[in-house]
Amino acid sequence: MNQPHFLCVIGAILTLSACATPSAAPRVSTAEPGTIAYDRDVFQTLLGNHESIRRETHEIATGIETVTESDDPEIAALIRDHVVAMKVRIENGARLRQWDPMFVAVFDNADKIHMEYENTPKGIKVREVSDDPYVARLIQAHAKMVSAFVARGTEESALAHEPPAR
Repeated sequence: MNQPHFLCVIGAILTLSACATPSAAPRVSTAEPGTIAYDRDVFQTLLGNHESIRRETHEIATGIETVTESDDPEIAALIRDHVVAMKVRIENGARLRQWDPMFVAVFDNADKIHMEYENTPKGIKVREVSDDPYVARLIQAHAKMVSAFVARGTEESALAHEPPAR
């Protein structure tokens, strides 16, 4: 089975066109795509290369719009891979980083989050929104945390992040 179809089987909810993008990502893990171990390895690779990533975030009333890119084609492919994997995790309730209160809150409210993405030549554009005002603020806080990951790399990822107050 080739990788795009394998990712579709693992993701279960992705379309073939959405799955085609991650297969272009360089192999950074011995784990199978779609597993926590694989997603962790991609995340760690992105953190280790955070200085080659740039990110723009625009808050909107119901959430955020972001563009995350890199001039390094392999890092750009990993950014896309990561976004697709996180969309699947949110849609399937496949939690991670449960020691971090921000991630607990995001997954507790996953059913109220709507995420769309579009590939750019050097990365990905994401729109993440919610009709719930608290969840919209949570999405915005999560986006700020991700921007801190891009700015500070592994150092930032070791920290716990508080979600906004209700």
